[in-house]
Amino acid sequence: MKTFLACLVFAAIGAAVGLSINNDRYGRYEPFLGPIDYRGEVTAKTAVATISKDWGTTYPKVEVVGGTTHDFGVMEPGEEGEHIFIVKNVGSADLSLRVGASTCKCTVGELGKDSLPPGEQTEVKMSWTVKTNESSFGQSAELRTNDPSNVAIRFEIKGKVVREVQLSPEEVTFGEVAAGEDVNFEVRVFSFLDEKVNAGEAKFLDDEVNGLAELAVEEFEPSAADGVNEAARQGFLVTAKIRPGLKQGPVNQNISVELMPAKANEEAANATVDKDDSVAADVTDAAKSENKRVFIPVTGRIVGALSMLPNSKLRGVSGGGYVFDFGKVGPEDELTAKSFVSLKGQQKDATELSIGEISPAELVEATLAKPIGRGQMALYGLTLTLKPGTEKVERLGMNNEDYGYVVIESNNPKVPPLKLRLKFSLSAR
Repeated sequence: MKTFLACLVFAAIGAAVGLSINNDRYGRYEPFLGPIDYRGEVTAKTAVATISKDWGTTYPKVEVVGGTTHDFGVMEPGEEGEHIFIVKNVGSADLSLRVGASTCKCTVGELGKDSLPPGEQTEVKMSWTVKTNESSFGQSAELRTNDPSNVAIRFEIKGKVVREVQLSPEEVTFGEVAAGEDVNFEVRVFSFLDEKVNAGEAKFLDDEVNGLAELAVEEFEPSAADGVNEAARQGFLVTAKIRPGLKQGPVNQNISVELMPAKANEEAANATVDKDDSVAADVTDAAKSENKRVFIPVTGRIVGALSMLPNSKLRGVSGGGYVFDFGKVGPEDELTAKSFVSLKGQQKDATELSIGEISPAELVEATLAKPIGRGQMALYGLTLTLKPGTEKVERLGMNNEDYGYVVIESNNPKVPPLKLRLKFSLSAR
């Protein structure tokens, strides 16, 4: 009992000490609207009167003349730019200004004044350096104010980034083209160089591809249809046609075009007439050193005009071709399977398909149905049938010779045959 009474006494003392500390720290806080009596009333009228008393009736108000965004158009990587924004106080009290945060590639400096009386204005200079590999550029910076309705102003600059030479498109991707068909494309080369240039011959860097290609370069005048590249000094249209002959598989090539300063090359041409050979050679070498070589990336894939639609048993293999896997075929299992052969491309209507060589002919049978047209593609139903003998046969694809196969042939020399390999384990029946 004594212990219990002692605990009550200590609890009462602790509560009293806590209330005293709380009152010292927080009990004397006066609310913004003034002391509030427990039984008193705070109305809209008394609240507004209190706010007016503390804040007054005059306020600063900021206005940015001409807006907070500046589009600089086009600039080159590494180029520096600046723009001046005009900030004005259209309020009735002094406007305070302070430079706030900015993005890492952009600075705000040379704030004309940090305090503006009503009716006055000042300049805010924003400077930046274009450092990006992207085709567009944008940065921002902030200005803090004591305008209660606009405490932070965000200035933004934006524009396009162009190199000395710009490609459209930047990379040619022609997708999949069937073997036996031409590859056609065009690229626009825009020169933002300070001086006029002449375009030399365009050619592929690979001699084999270059032997199949027909390339032409023609100058044109950039226009509004070219978008941001309208600002280019010159434009050159490169047209390309690659005749059939590329190997099946991925294509990853480059076209080279040389841009030669017109003035320097003209001087070199004159030197060969007016000066001796050694001087002419020096002038010519100097002119060549000022030439700029442009590389146009070209990618895509050459695919066979003949292909197959994969399914759970049929798959394409590395290096081309297909494998149909019957698996283990027991005495009671189905001996027939179906798939589709696809013929696509410009040669579709001029081509007929047929079954060619079959191996082993005594165990495998293949038939083709009539084609079904689907746009630029014709589908041939292919039926494969195993014919078991008196002995078990295994063609499990342990090596290149350990397969059966069916050859799909065409009557068109531009459409090479397709070889379908067969994998199976066939029980005797």
